[in-house]
Amino acid sequence: MQQRAVEFDELSIRCPMLGHPVPFSYCRQPGGALPCRKIAECWSGRIDIQGFLSSNFSEEELSRITAPPKPKLFQIIELARAARDRSGQ
Repeated sequence: MQQRAVEFDELSIRCPMLGHPVPFSYCRQPGGALPCRKIAECWSGRIDIQGFLSSNFSEEELSRITAPPKPKLFQIIELARAARDRSGQ
């Protein structure tokens, strides 16, 4: 049974990364098409998050969602390169 992507959007939970309550809709798409990497950890006690994820995302997307984050230094280097490229230098 496929769950609608907006089914749980009105529910809220405290985000451990932001430090304040956020709706499920934010966790589902915090800045792009994929949900937050911590969505399963945060919502597992409240809803059938595994069912929701498997109903709404492909295996490839699920792999990207659950992939460990890049090391901070690597992220900083990527941001610096992107800023340099935007400035045209």
